[in-house]
Amino acid sequence: MGEHMLDIEFRILDVLSREIGNTLSINKIAEKVKTLYGSGDYKNIHVAINHMSKDKIVTLEQAGNTSIANINFENYLIIDLLLEMELRKKRDFLKSRQEMQMLMLDLDTYLYDQDLIHSVSIANPGRNAKLNKIEFLVHLKKSDNGEMIYETKQGIYAVLNRLQMVHTMKIDVLVLEDNDISYLVKSNEANPVREMLYDKITIFNSQNFWLWMRKEIIKGMKIKIEESQTHPAKMSEEDLVYNLARFGYTEFGPTVKAGRQICIEYVIASIMSHKDARRIDAVAIILAKNTKVTNYDLLLFIALKYEFAGKMLGILKSLRNLVAHAKVAVVEPMRLLGAMNVQEIKADEKRMKDRLKLYHVT
Repeated sequence: MGEHMLDIEFRILDVLSREIGNTLSINKIAEKVKTLYGSGDYKNIHVAINHMSKDKIVTLEQAGNTSIANINFENYLIIDLLLEMELRKKRDFLKSRQEMQMLMLDLDTYLYDQDLIHSVSIANPGRNAKLNKIEFLVHLKKSDNGEMIYETKQGIYAVLNRLQMVHTMKIDVLVLEDNDISYLVKSNEANPVREMLYDKITIFNSQNFWLWMRKEIIKGMKIKIEESQTHPAKMSEEDLVYNLARFGYTEFGPTVKAGRQICIEYVIASIMSHKDARRIDAVAIILAKNTKVTNYDLLLFIALKYEFAGKMLGILKSLRNLVAHAKVAVVEPMRLLGAMNVQEIKADEKRMKDRLKLYHVT
């Protein structure tokens, strides 16, 4: 590989970086390159991958008659190449989008002084830009200072809330601590982190992002990036019933059949999208039963993205009043929703209390 990546090498590296944890043959890589970039000649890609293998940029393993390619994270120089890839994707994305350049400029000014921010990525940039919106994934460094973490989260939400008004576009942000990112990216459940990493550009500290990824892979973490997106409103009844049962809520009537494992936060979004009063009762029950496995930062992101944050705030406040073991867990998300000026839509606390008793949650 020369001083700078050739187009074909850049495209191959882009495909492999989206598919970490998945098995890709050279033929499959050619198909993916064609889908993403409009052209992908198998012969040229085969030649380029073999050159990249000789340069130790990728590894090639034989599986029968097929060669399987992976990014070679053992190569010290791979981080620089991945950084170059991110910068190129960022330039290509921003080149003809003046409004996005102004947003990034404002964001960089704020991010520069934030010691706890490990990296920032934008997810599904092309698709979201057409809808005049942007999604950020903010990775925070490990810290034992809980109040500092909270203040950082609050600051990020406040800044993006303001930028949303200044730039007249919808901005959604998922702020996660290091351990949570690691957990979610290797989880068997469908969740936003696995999906956001498929089509993303790391716009801030991309070297940090890839150093983290290399460290996790070398220590043996099985990362599972997911190309398909979960749409809570389109979740099948079978999957919804199955996952509600997984989280401790079963209904009379539907037969529970094994389905796709989906994170509790998406399950809640699915319930809220259907506005079924009986099912909405399930939200408080599964939250009360799964206090330790619920990721409230993820829940906030999903609630704001799918516009049920006011109802969520009402449910959390009632949970705080009714369920002793939920009090500590809901304090921070309630504070963050308050800091973002989310207007509470009160829950029916009496009804919630009766339903929680029925499911033996107190």
